[in-house]
Amino acid sequence: MPTAGAVPLLRRRVGDDGPLRIGMLVSATGANLSTLIDLQHREPGRFRVALVASHGTRSPALALAREHGIEAWPGDFDARCGTASAATTSDARAAYRQRARLWHDGLDARMAAWERDNGALDLVVLAYHRWIEGNLLTRHHGRMINQHPGDLTVLDREHRRVLIGNDPVAAAMRLGHPTTRTSCFLVDGTHDGGAVLCQGPAVPVRPGVDARAQELDQKRLSDRPCLEWTVRAFAAGSLALAAGTHPDGSRVVLADGTPLPLGGMRLTTTPVLDTTPVREGS
Repeated sequence: MPTAGAVPLLRRRVGDDGPLRIGMLVSATGANLSTLIDLQHREPGRFRVALVASHGTRSPALALAREHGIEAWPGDFDARCGTASAATTSDARAAYRQRARLWHDGLDARMAAWERDNGALDLVVLAYHRWIEGNLLTRHHGRMINQHPGDLTVLDREHRRVLIGNDPVAAAMRLGHPTTRTSCFLVDGTHDGGAVLCQGPAVPVRPGVDARAQELDQKRLSDRPCLEWTVRAFAAGSLALAAGTHPDGSRVVLADGTPLPLGGMRLTTTPVLDTTPVREGS
């Protein structure tokens, strides 16, 4: 595929300007935040988690951020906006989306003010259970990524992604897939339709496990290497978008100028499953 017109995804390479400055939007356990904190501790000159924000007040990730001295903001999204599931008519859905957009615009304004005082964020990482529209998405275009617990290379006959939205692990298991894996993609105006940058190793579905247990296996064995590879690639300035697209309509990703297949960099190390229970919230 031609690489003419490629668009780099990072404004600067990590170097004299200090470490890659990362902001994170969180919802749940803090497992992906833990990956980034571990990166920061191992290589403080290259990576810094500078800010963590949530749509709610109860995410264990907020407590984890504070434990490590990272500024952490709880949110009041549900109180202000309600829930998508409660919006059952077209008018109600439109009103909910407007409230959600205004809420995220407010978060973006707060983040922009924080950046003026504390320095710009280079990358925003989502482990986040709300759709984002508006200024927050626009201002971080090309440098906002999401960890998604589904294989986004699985397409239907119309070349649409199958494992999008909520519970893709359960959906994959219902379809009889022998493995599941994490996809890290660029967030855009679509629902889980952005360019896939990397996929973690495929995790075998163990006999008799339920979807929750499978997802916990996947957090250990696919989420972490997927996110770490992607953040390192951003820090190195390795990633760009080519002009071409894949059958699902997503942009082709370049790594050091080389076009990647649908799914981006596919990590293939076969995981060794540790069946020791994982404490949720770790």
